[in-house]
Amino acid sequence: LCAHSNDPLRCFPHVINLAVGAFLTALSKIPTAGGSGVWWALGGDPVAQARTLVTACRSSGQRREALVRIIKAGNEAHDWGNVDDEEFELRVVGLLKDVDTRWSSTFLMIDRLLEQYPAIERLLDEYEETDLGSKRLSAATRKVLADIRDFLLLLHSVQEIVSAEKTPTLSIVLPIYEQLIQMLRDFAQQHPKLRVGINAAVKKINEYLGKSRRTQVYALAMSESLFPSLFFHGVSHEYD
Repeated sequence: LCAHSNDPLRCFPHVINLAVGAFLTALSKIPTAGGSGVWWALGGDPVAQARTLVTACRSSGQRREALVRIIKAGNEAHDWGNVDDEEFELRVVGLLKDVDTRWSSTFLMIDRLLEQYPAIERLLDEYEETDLGSKRLSAATRKVLADIRDFLLLLHSVQEIVSAEKTPTLSIVLPIYEQLIQMLRDFAQQHPKLRVGINAAVKKINEYLGKSRRTQVYALAMSESLFPSLFFHGVSHEYD
C-alpha cells in the first residue's frame, strides 16, 4: 500500500492518490445507459471527455490564443452574466491538463474547465467544422463533472489540513482518515449516483487503515491520542 506507512506526511498524499484513482476507475466502468440524463453522462466517462476537450483546446497556439481572446472580449462586453448582483468576469487563464501521478491535477483540470466553459462554448462555435466542434459537453455531463469536482475538493481540503500541521503524527492523521471516511459516506448519501466510485475510494482508504491498525506504531499513536498523560508518563518512567 505505502512504502512509508510510519510516515504520515509522505503516506497521506499517496493513500489519497490511490483512493482517487479507485474512485475514477470505478466511475469509468459504469455501463452506458440509454437516454440523456445523469446516468447516461456517467456511462460516457465524463472525466475522459473533459480530458479530451482540454487536450483539444490546448492542441495549438492558435486555439489557446483564441480562448484568451474570447475571454477578454466577453469580459469587456460584460457577456458572462452576474453573480450576487455584480457583473461576473472570467479569469484570463488557460486550461490545465491532468497527470497520472498527481490526483489533485484532475481536480484542478475539471475545476478550470467548468470555470471557463462559457468561453469554451464560444471557442467550440468558432471551430464547429473541426475536430474540436464534436467535443462539446452536454449539460448532464457538466453536472456530473461538477459533482466529481466537489468530491475531489473534499479530499483536497482534507489534504490541505494535514499538510498544514507542522508536526503531523499518526495520532493526528489516523483519526482524520476515519473522519474523512465518514464525510465520504455522507457525500455518497447526497450524491447516490457517485456511490460506486465513492465506495471504491473508501475501500482503498480502509485498506491502509487496516494495515496501520496492525502495527505497534498505531497502538502507541492511539495511546498518545486517547491517554496522553498515561502515554507520556510511561515514556518518562522508561527513561528514569
